[in-house]
Amino acid sequence: MTTKKIFGYIFIVLAFILTLAIVGQLPQLFAAIFGFFKIFTGKFDTYQIGLVTGNFAYWIFHFSVTIALWIYGSRWIKKQQNKTTIE
Repeated sequence: MTTKKIFGYIFIVLAFILTLAIVGQLPQLFAAIFGFFKIFTGKFDTYQIGLVTGNFAYWIFHFSVTIALWIYGSRWIKKQQNKTTIE
């Protein structure tokens, strides 16, 4: 088993844990999404705008890391095919 394959399995496990965290925090996720659109109503002061923007940025980062871990983990655990050309 190569190092890349081991890291692939580790990435898949981490991505699974992050996915479970997303599912477990769905109410906070929806609150962050609705809060972001609520900024444009003008009812928030600057502290609340910063809080909502930070929460929204956190969720973007959380999704990005989760997706990247799924992609690289699944790509690295696949069996490597020999790339030979037939002449």
